[in-house]
Amino acid sequence: MPRPLEALAAFALIIITLPLTLVTLLISSIFIGFPPFYNSIRTGRYGSEYTHWKIRSMKRGRETGRVFFEAHRINRWGRLLRRLHLDELPELFLILAGRMSFVGPRPLPAFLMRGLDTSIRETVRPGWTGLAQLCLLRKGKLDKRLQIRLDSYYVSRRSTSYDLKILMATLLGVFRSRAMNLDAEGSADRIAFTNSSSPMKPES
Repeated sequence: MPRPLEALAAFALIIITLPLTLVTLLISSIFIGFPPFYNSIRTGRYGSEYTHWKIRSMKRGRETGRVFFEAHRINRWGRLLRRLHLDELPELFLILAGRMSFVGPRPLPAFLMRGLDTSIRETVRPGWTGLAQLCLLRKGKLDKRLQIRLDSYYVSRRSTSYDLKILMATLLGVFRSRAMNLDAEGSADRIAFTNSSSPMKPES
């Protein structure tokens, strides 16, 4: 997606969602604790590190980046935040600042990527959503090697139309209701989105 269009869209969404963001921050301060923000160092484009901001969804001091190992520590409000992705509202500011894009590989702590070849995924900005995230069921988990493979697949085929298709799949939940072919050429690595009860993976 062209950077000027992305920045304009991020700015518009910040204005539109500002009341929701403020209410979310207030409720999080009450049910999870103050401050309501959580920040961590993530790896961005070209391997550069930056401070990543989210709304806190776990008790202070409990976040380590290993989300799936700590899911049992999240209270009801925290689970709601993650299910509705409200904890990611501050990422709009990161998109506006040029640290992130709407679509791209999700930003991850460096320690989670140790031993993996991340050179391809780091040629683009990390994204709010991405191809790998469409294969991640909310109550499941995605193998890191598969995630790297999907991120690399996305980078090799990225385009404005492809980004919009992934955004539509994310926002409208198409990937949970019916098959959606994200590769018009029918590659063997095509990703099919189904109602499967297990994390989705590339067709073989």
